[in-house]
Amino acid sequence: MTTIDIIKNIETNFSKVYAHFQDFQRNNDYKAYWDKCIEAVGDREFLSHVIFCNDVFSIPPVKTFLTYYRDYFISLSDKPKAELDVFVKKGIGAFWGMVFKTVLKYQEQKSVSVSMYDYFIVKTASCFSSPIEKFKLE
Repeated sequence: MTTIDIIKNIETNFSKVYAHFQDFQRNNDYKAYWDKCIEAVGDREFLSHVIFCNDVFSIPPVKTFLTYYRDYFISLSDKPKAELDVFVKKGIGAFWGMVFKTVLKYQEQKSVSVSMYDYFIVKTASCFSSPIEKFKLE
């Protein structure tokens, strides 16, 4: 599976699978967030780290993503502690849910505490488990 295949799948199916979040993909107000999500999935090395953190350490992809790109998201924000809009937080969560559940075919998810209070004010995020089959990123 290549990162290009993953991106194509997400771009084609995100608004169908997550209809409530189609604005996250389509609305220019959220373009910077959507584009950073796509960029992250397109970076094979980074995506490998996200998968490793999820699978081995039970660190939700949302936490890994926001932590890695913290400075970028801080620069977008005009709020103290770079607090993200609720729709943006949920949109990012839906995006990573799409990656793991729909594209990579993980069967289970569990909400865990992430305690990201210094930045973003994110309390919980999902970890994913039990992929249907093994896959290799190329």
